[in-house]
Amino acid sequence: MHEMSIIEALLKTVCRELDTHPDARVRSLRVRVGQLRQIEPEMLQFCYDAAAQDARLAGSYLEIEQVEARARCEVCSLEFEVDEQWFECPRCRAARTELLAGRELDLMSIELEEPCLR
Repeated sequence: MHEMSIIEALLKTVCRELDTHPDARVRSLRVRVGQLRQIEPEMLQFCYDAAAQDARLAGSYLEIEQVEARARCEVCSLEFEVDEQWFECPRCRAARTELLAGRELDLMSIELEEPCLR
């Protein structure tokens, strides 16, 4: 289950950010995951829920944005969606393509909640 190792790395990054905001709690995280990463969003969410038990992470949620895989043909310049690791242009059948999107794994944002000062 490589989703757990991804979540562990993600939470290390979040904890480093929390070090610069010592009184804050995490409200949410937003990640972008490319279709070709072979990451199951449900499993990623499950792993996050299991790992985010720290008091500063408790109650936070993980927002997962899936990125469809797209490529551009280097022969005819057609941009097209792909759904496999090997793909060819649907117009001219050339296998010379450039992957434009689909391998992302990015932490896009961390939403923090600062404590109310009284």
